[in-house]
Amino acid sequence: MFKVNESLDDMGTLTVKNGEMTIHISLASEKIINLFPGLAEDAKKDGAKLLEPTKDEVKYSDGTTETVNGFDVPVPALDTEFDLALIGTKGKWYDHKVKVSSPAN
Repeated sequence: MFKVNESLDDMGTLTVKNGEMTIHISLASEKIINLFPGLAEDAKKDGAKLLEPTKDEVKYSDGTTETVNGFDVPVPALDTEFDLALIGTKGKWYDHKVKVSSPAN
């Protein structure tokens, strides 16, 4: 399981460009090394286009900062679950269901 970093109130930044939505999420650490929009079994295939991390510096309410992995995740539709696989430092892929919603929902 993964969680969006608490320093950002557990939220990401949604961007719409040329009719395509992406959400930038900063995670809780650098332990998740890649994401894949789809299932883990497809992420393992040759030629799979993995989402590469960015290095995001987050600032917590106590004033401390930390570098964590961030990702730009394609969002097919709001308020609808989609598959997002992840691989961590242990080298195993995991399937997840993700839903992007407005903070008011």
